[in-house]
Amino acid sequence: MKMVFEKAPLSFELLRVAGSAVWKGADIGECLSAAYAMHEDDLETWYAEWFKTAERLHAFADECLEAGLVVSARETYLRTANYYRASEFYLHGNPKDPRIRELSDKSMHCFAEAIRLSELAIEPISIPYEDTTLPGYFYRATHAGERGPTLIVQTGFDGTIVELHGYALEALERGINCLAFEGPGQGRVIHEQGLPFRPDWEKVITPVVDYALTIPEVDPQKIALMGISFGGYLAPRAAAFEPRIK
Repeated sequence: MKMVFEKAPLSFELLRVAGSAVWKGADIGECLSAAYAMHEDDLETWYAEWFKTAERLHAFADECLEAGLVVSARETYLRTANYYRASEFYLHGNPKDPRIRELSDKSMHCFAEAIRLSELAIEPISIPYEDTTLPGYFYRATHAGERGPTLIVQTGFDGTIVELHGYALEALERGINCLAFEGPGQGRVIHEQGLPFRPDWEKVITPVVDYALTIPEVDPQKIALMGISFGGYLAPRAAAFEPRIK
């Protein structure tokens, strides 16, 4: 399937962003507007057009918030976070590019604002991990103090917690709590903490499960683990060594 671009990687990444529209993480018109302004042979235009779109929407979200238009602000911040994430995708060829950290910070600021303005029971969490912490969010589907099934969801090589929001919302719709997090090699953990991937992923998931079990609403007999993209390789490895994953 091709969308705007002839080159498969660009088409795939555009579909990836546009597909987020199902959970309001993108708007098809905004995606097409940005894509048609890009040049396939110049990846800098991929960065530039997504960044331009994100900056414009970021300003609009701020205006909405100042005017007390909470729903519009929340939805715009969410799309903006995803567009900032998309803009840095093809910068990964040079991990030292300072724009990667800048875009990551902007994306997470907008995502945090969207979560703060949400009417759902979502709270930021810090998971103890070795001599540091891992960032995440806990989405509560059950009533306070009432135990229920919990899905732990993780991203892969180039994703961030922004895209995990869609999976968490689907869990909530089904009465399932969700703990979304970024681990070594992912999102803020690589950008800010400099922690790379590790093959023994159970060493990451075990502390995450430990943390989950401190949450009163988590049923210890009903914990699942889901990995997206490269996370789909890491998850079975972790489950093989962590028996509390059911």
